[in-house]
Amino acid sequence: MTGGTDSTRPSAGLFSLRQVLAIGWVTLTTVVFFNVLIKLVDRQLFGTNTRIPKFWPLSKFTLRIERLPMPEAPLLAAMALAVFVVATVYLLRTDRTSVVPVVIAGVALLVLTTLTHGVGPGLLRPLSAPGSYERAAIGIADPGGYYEAAVTVTDPVRFLETFEQRQLSLPLHARTHPPGAVFTFYLFEVLLPSSLAVSLAVGGLSLALAAVLLFGVLETYYPRDVAQFTTFLFVLLPAIQIYALTTLDIVITVVMLGAIYCFTRESQLVAALGTLACVFVASTQTFVFVFIVPVLAALAAIRPAKRRPLVVVLVGLVGAYVLLAVVFGFDYLDSFAIASQQQNPEGFLLFAEPLRYLYTRIEDVAEIVLFFTPYLGLLAFAGARVLWRSARGLSTHDREPLVLFGAAVVSILGLFAGGVYHTGETARGALFVYPFLLIPVAAALRAADATARRKALLAAAVFGQALLMQLVGDYWW
Repeated sequence: MTGGTDSTRPSAGLFSLRQVLAIGWVTLTTVVFFNVLIKLVDRQLFGTNTRIPKFWPLSKFTLRIERLPMPEAPLLAAMALAVFVVATVYLLRTDRTSVVPVVIAGVALLVLTTLTHGVGPGLLRPLSAPGSYERAAIGIADPGGYYEAAVTVTDPVRFLETFEQRQLSLPLHARTHPPGAVFTFYLFEVLLPSSLAVSLAVGGLSLALAAVLLFGVLETYYPRDVAQFTTFLFVLLPAIQIYALTTLDIVITVVMLGAIYCFTRESQLVAALGTLACVFVASTQTFVFVFIVPVLAALAAIRPAKRRPLVVVLVGLVGAYVLLAVVFGFDYLDSFAIASQQQNPEGFLLFAEPLRYLYTRIEDVAEIVLFFTPYLGLLAFAGARVLWRSARGLSTHDREPLVLFGAAVVSILGLFAGGVYHTGETARGALFVYPFLLIPVAAALRAADATARRKALLAAAVFGQALLMQLVGDYWW
């Protein structure tokens, strides 16, 4: 399987140390420049208050250098670096291409880097939405998350039957999502003995599943060693290391990946029913599950064999919600309208607050790019060119990586155009887009055929940025 790549190298064996340092410096200065420029333009030309983040493009962020837990944070950071070095050496010096070492390393690094915040702020605080930064900084949170709503559920059936009536009285985040978001944490709360166990299980198990599914998708189109290393880069991403533990968004990422994995299988049964199950679960977690529909449709457009499974998915999804409406009285569209009204009380953001719409659209994209790292961003650009050049004349199967990537980019930009994500937070809220951005990275890695040393340097640059961001800042939602 060619995976839609050719022998053209996007760079001479990936980045050198000098290039890594230069790219890092340019990225830092660029972020600072635009952080100042956007605020200056807004203040001088418009004189408006569009709630531009203090640390653009990070919406929910504050510096915490002076509040680092000492000596725990440096020790945990050193342990994380040791795990990273061992994992990198093992992956690059062995011929084994199993995803298991990637999963183990990814979960270990996730827990260690998150613990640099402390158990309270790092593991327990994300279970709820902080009412203020000062309270969040010491691990105290006001009711606002899915977990707060979940622990109050005594009768799941009754909760579903009355969801729309009580939706606006739910905690902040729970009221803008379908009821499945609360049920997810309810299930973990019932099965596990403590909040700490819930936090670790949601983050650790979800990251493990996401890595396995991404590896499965990538090895469909690329050699196993390329799939393995690209999956390793996925678990090292700043977005993953900062936002994967405890958040609902990593759960959503798992079911989105599950839908793509099932849909790309040769079995018609798996492609239809497996994808339907994953899309249905995604739809119960978030209203932006619609992101995945154009991606599936794009694959079906170039592969006629996938059109029947797509019809099964769409018809089955509608049928499932008709059944829920008849049996439990739950109206999905009405619930969406309530959530939309909550998010947009004055109507479509473009018409209600044009400047805020413009600024937040820019912020949405910039935050995703920042948390993807400039190194992988450059590789994704190079890989997309490789895919585009080599897709001509290849089989349908070998064009699929380009279609997956392109459809995902178009779909997420469509959501942005529709006004989704008012305050950015896309590195967390759109966590599901990162696996698709890594598809052209895999193409670039294969085309570069880099040495183990250059691959190790790339992994170090990605994880180095993740660890640095984790140490210097506090990210809350």
